[in-house]
Amino acid sequence: MSEKARAVVDTNVLLNLATPVVDGRPKAPTGADPLKALLTAYDVHIPASVLGELGEATGNGDLLSAAADLVLQATQHLTTHDVDERHDDPLGYGLDRGESEGIWLANELAADLFITDEFSTTNYLFVALALDDRNTLFTTPYVLCTLATHRILPTEYVAAALSYYVETKSWDAGYVAQLRQQYLVD
Repeated sequence: MSEKARAVVDTNVLLNLATPVVDGRPKAPTGADPLKALLTAYDVHIPASVLGELGEATGNGDLLSAAADLVLQATQHLTTHDVDERHDDPLGYGLDRGESEGIWLANELAADLFITDEFSTTNYLFVALALDDRNTLFTTPYVLCTLATHRILPTEYVAAALSYYVETKSWDAGYVAQLRQQYLVD
């Protein structure tokens, strides 16, 4: 990746990438930092509402709270945009404010990627429609595989991380298996 692609991400992407870093349980993958890899490899943008959602996730002393704290510590590597004043209501379709504003921001910036983890829901179809018919919709597992193919993250780490997410986040095992087959097998 010689030139940084511009990526807009939603709250869950950031939390999901930070979770294995702060998860001290034996089932958590070790040896790499997927949040840091994303922030290093891409020019990452977020709507300000994502910071609000991260702030709401802190303070509970649980794994999600620890992940939110880690993301908030890395905010200097994110470009934050205030899109609240331009749009009154979320898009609907079950999308929250952060997801809706992320879509608006991705369209406004003509971002190369909009990364969301809505892929196990019908919301994914609505997100694709809302992205101004541009082919910019990606998922965290896809981005992890891309980071492995570009040798930014070790392939072994990404394979372990995908298994971790299937087990702990109930990510679609069939989808993840297809990604493994396409990107992680030599």
